[in-house]
Amino acid sequence: MNTTSTTGQVTETKRYLDSVEQLEHALELGKRYLPIELLKQGRQVLIAARQRLELGVEHTIVALAGGTGSGKSSTFNALAGLEFADVGVKRPTTVRTAACTWDSDASALLDWIGVDNDRRISRDTVLDGDDQKALKGLILLDLPDHDSIAEHHRDIVNKVVPLVDVLIWIVDPQKYADHTLHADYLRKMADARASMIVALNQVDTVKPAQRDELLWDVAKLLSEDGLDDVEVRPISAKTGEGIAALRDEIRIAVAGRSMASRRMGDELLRLARLVNDQVPGGVVTDLSASRRSEADRYLVAAGVPALADEVNERTARNASTGAPPSVQVPSETTLSGLRNRWLDRLTDPMRSQWAKRVRERTGSVEELSNSLRSALTQVEVPWGPVPGASVVPAVVSFALGFVCVVVGILGFAGVVGNTSFGQVLFGAAILCGLGGYALLRRRVTRLRHAGRERAEQVREDAAEAVGKVIDGVLFAPVSEILETHDRISKIADHVIGLNIR
Repeated sequence: MNTTSTTGQVTETKRYLDSVEQLEHALELGKRYLPIELLKQGRQVLIAARQRLELGVEHTIVALAGGTGSGKSSTFNALAGLEFADVGVKRPTTVRTAACTWDSDASALLDWIGVDNDRRISRDTVLDGDDQKALKGLILLDLPDHDSIAEHHRDIVNKVVPLVDVLIWIVDPQKYADHTLHADYLRKMADARASMIVALNQVDTVKPAQRDELLWDVAKLLSEDGLDDVEVRPISAKTGEGIAALRDEIRIAVAGRSMASRRMGDELLRLARLVNDQVPGGVVTDLSASRRSEADRYLVAAGVPALADEVNERTARNASTGAPPSVQVPSETTLSGLRNRWLDRLTDPMRSQWAKRVRERTGSVEELSNSLRSALTQVEVPWGPVPGASVVPAVVSFALGFVCVVVGILGFAGVVGNTSFGQVLFGAAILCGLGGYALLRRRVTRLRHAGRERAEQVREDAAEAVGKVIDGVLFAPVSEILETHDRISKIADHVIGLNIR
C-alpha cells in the first residue's frame, strides 16, 4: 500500500474512532432518556465498530444474508468456486456461519465474527488464476437464515450484519416480500444502501416473460423501504446465471479497499441519525432568555400591572393614604394553567421520554403557590404622601391670598386715587401669582414623576420576586435535562458531519 493510501487509512481510522467515542458519550449521557432498544442497538454497533477498528480494515467482508430456502449456501459455493457450504435438500437451513477467505490471515477477524474453525476455508490465490488473485483479502460469509425459528440464529445475523463491508441479500421468487426481511432489516438499513446488493436467486424457475415484472416488483418493495437506488440482480446459483457479474461487484469492492471504511461510516452515520432523531431541533435549552416573558404572565395573573397603575394614579393625585395594598398570589387553578402551558410549550418538540422526565422534575403547583406567596409578601408597595409635596399647597395658598389682598387694595386705590404704593403692590401681586403658578406646576410634575417611579418599582420588584420563583421551581429542576438534550444533539450533528461524504 502506498504512503498516500496509508495516510488516508489512518485519517479514516481517526475519524471513526472519534465518531465511536462521541457516540459512546452520547449514549451514556442519554441512558435515562433514550429508548432502551436504541441504547442496546447503539452499544452493539459501537462495540463492534471499536473491535473492528482494532482488528484493522485491510480485509473486505462480504456477507450473504437471506431467509430459509433462498439459496444462500448455493450462492456462497458458486461465488467461492468450492463445494463447502451446506446445501440442504429436505430443509435447506443454514445453522452456522461459514467463511471463505482469499489468501490472507483472517483468524482474528473470524474469531471476532464468531465463525467456528471447522466452518472456515481458505483459497490460496497463488494456485488460482488472476480471476481469484483479484479477490485477495476477501472474506465471504454465509450467514444463518434470518427467519430461522431458532432465536440464536437470528442473534448471529443481527450481530454480524452491522459489521460487514458489503451485504448481499439473497431473496427468492416465493419469499422476496417476506415481512420480517423488510420490516426488521431492510427498512432499518437505508443509510447502508451504498454497500448493499439484492440478488434475486432461482430466476431459472421463472418464465422469461415474467422476469421483468418480478424484478420490478422487488425494486418497488425496496423503494418503499427507502432503498430505491439499490440494484436488484437476477441470479441462479444452480445454472450460474448472474454469478460472474456478482463476483465482479465483489472484486470491485475488494480492489477499492474503501468499502470497509464506507460500511463503517454508514453504520456510524445511521446510529448518529437515530440518536439525532431523539433530540430534534426547536427545543429551548437556554431558559434564561425567556425568564422575563414567563414572569410577565405571572405578574398579570397576580394583578401587578393594575396595582402599579393604581399606585401611579393615587400618587399623582397625592391621594395614597391609608393602608397600602399588597400583591396578590394567583389561585392554584390559575397557577396550574400557567405551569401546564409553559410545560406544553417547552416539551412540544421533545420525544416522549424527554417530555416525561421534564414534567416529572418540574416543581408542583403547590410549590409554585407557596414560593410565590413567600416572595410576593416581601414586595413593598410604595405608598403615602410624596416627601415635600405637602409644603407646596401652603405656599401656593399664601401666594394666592396675597394676590387677593393686593387686588382689594388696588380696588380701593382705584377709588381713592392712583398712588405709587398701589403700583408696587400690583407688581408684587403679579410676581406672587406667577410664583404660585410655577410652584403648583412643579408640584404636579413631581407627583406624576413620583407616581411613575413608584409604579415602575412595584413592577420591577414583583418581576424580580416572581423571576426567582420561576428559576427555582420551574427552570432549575429541568436545566440538567435540557443541557443533556442539547449536548447529545450537538454530538449527533458532529458525527453526522464527520461521516457524510
